[in-house]
Amino acid sequence: MIKLPEEIVYMIQTVEDAGFEAYAVGGCVRDSVRGKQPGDWDLTSNAPDKVLESLFPDAAIVNKKLGVMRITRGTITADIAKYRIEGEYKDYRRPDTVMFTDSIEEDLQRRDFTMNAIAVSPLRGEKDPYHGRSDIQNRLIRGIGDPGLRFEEDALRILRGIRFAAQLDFEIENNTLKAMKEKVRLLANISTERIREELFKILSAGNSGKGLSLSVETDALTYILGEDCIKNAKDKEWEKLHLLAENIDNTECRLEFRVPLIYLCFEKNNALKAIEVMGYSNEMKKKLGLAIDLPDEFLNIQDKIELKRLLRRIGQNDYEYLLDLKKQQCIAFELDDITLKKQTALFESIINKEAVFIKDLTVKGSDLKKIGINEGTQIGQILEVLLDFVHKEPEKNKKDILLQKAECLQSSRNRSI
Repeated sequence: MIKLPEEIVYMIQTVEDAGFEAYAVGGCVRDSVRGKQPGDWDLTSNAPDKVLESLFPDAAIVNKKLGVMRITRGTITADIAKYRIEGEYKDYRRPDTVMFTDSIEEDLQRRDFTMNAIAVSPLRGEKDPYHGRSDIQNRLIRGIGDPGLRFEEDALRILRGIRFAAQLDFEIENNTLKAMKEKVRLLANISTERIREELFKILSAGNSGKGLSLSVETDALTYILGEDCIKNAKDKEWEKLHLLAENIDNTECRLEFRVPLIYLCFEKNNALKAIEVMGYSNEMKKKLGLAIDLPDEFLNIQDKIELKRLLRRIGQNDYEYLLDLKKQQCIAFELDDITLKKQTALFESIINKEAVFIKDLTVKGSDLKKIGINEGTQIGQILEVLLDFVHKEPEKNKKDILLQKAECLQSSRNRSI
């Protein structure tokens, strides 16, 4: 049996001393069996709310309906929930009714996978009715009982199973995988928010390539990219997606890179439609838009002048993001990085060395006012012309030269009026 931290033992002992049962359960037990330090602790008990509140007066109520409280002892915090049985799942996500029980076995029966249905108590020993410990040792993800019923109860469990495979580097047991494929259409009932959350966890996992491959194999990817994207995808796009699954774990583990890499597998119009499916944040949408919209212009820069104009238009931060993304793209799709290296060198040769933005000019609006240029819009227009001038001739970014140029521009404008 696993050894529990003394703080968890204290919590369980406190409940037992009051005449009730308590166990550590779920992911914390699974991770402990694997020899890993749990990130979170979950307990379950048959003690009534009032008893738990009296035993742990400083506890916070997390979910009154489900009887979940959060208690802290030393440096460890644990959520303690009451044993429960769940009724029918009409929306394929949450039970219509919840009933509390005195049986730990009944509580374990409602859970998703065998590896998450092990309960441990320092006083009562280990409850493992579905042989979860054996499945953990064999690195298997297996649905409890009939896995198809488990996915009908909560279709999000399909993506959770894929995510666990990616995080733990486990395999999905054959019948469970078959049930995922048969019930995947039920993901249409799950909110985009929850699907997006699981997608991010899959892409952040140590074996995200496995998760991506399973998403394709089970057709869960349809509920991430949308039916239109999947139906319209050509063989070349699927080839890129399979290549990405093979190499994504070699890329930098940052969502701002890994999410766009998925959409870069697809043609532009297909990708832009797919981006709208997941309801991304404005920040992520901006990065995805940059990734999809700019690659041709970004890659076809031939000289410093073109690069400066692009930098002026999109900004230094976005340009550096595209450089970093292109590096990850070369890794993911096994591309030649010669063009990327040349462009990086070109960028490094001008940034902070030559004028790229208005702020880099040696003259400011206040300098133009001193020579008699007072109209705000006119000052802005002249500064733009001066910037284009020094883009072409960077060595002339000198105050006397630019003021002289500004005076000439002002004179020409006055003569044309």
